[in-house]
Amino acid sequence: MSSSSPSERLAQILREGRFVAIRELGEECAAELHTRAKERYLALEATIPPFQSSMDRKLFELGPPVLAIYQALLHDLGVDREPALRLAEDMLLAFYRKQLHRSPLLGAAMDIVFRLKPARRLLMKGMLAGEPGGFRVDRASEVRECPLVTFARRHGVPEVVPMICRLDDLKVKELHGIGLHRAGTLVTGAERRGFRYVMAKK
Repeated sequence: MSSSSPSERLAQILREGRFVAIRELGEECAAELHTRAKERYLALEATIPPFQSSMDRKLFELGPPVLAIYQALLHDLGVDREPALRLAEDMLLAFYRKQLHRSPLLGAAMDIVFRLKPARRLLMKGMLAGEPGGFRVDRASEVRECPLVTFARRHGVPEVVPMICRLDDLKVKELHGIGLHRAGTLVTGAERRGFRYVMAKK
């Protein structure tokens, strides 16, 4: 999936998820969501950390846009928490599935990364290095710090993070013979989040 700024991702999520918003809210409220989410995003934009790491920047491509949509649903349109979470996630999924279908080489590229030891070592080296306040993983593939969790907590909506994490499950479905195992999540209070990509049994 190509790299884009969070503001570009917001526009894409609003565009690809528009039919979902219209179905759930009606045309008029969906149009208001579009406007309010952009306003919410502009307020959040100044608080996005200026990370250098490509991994950290990638996390924030989707985090602030989803947070802005969720805030707009909750605070501007008066949607209750659970329906707001579901609608924000459905809009995100509509966008993400379209992106996956537009990137047919994604599965092949990720297959190479996870099957070849030198590629896996290079990936882990980048994840272990980290940067201050950024995504930090230890040698046991346990996430010790996630800047997106910190960001969402700072804005009072940590509940948006799991929907972004669940995108990994969609991504893994594009791979052949590779599975993703998780243990614990930072956003639910665990000290660390364990994850492991494994070769699936035939």
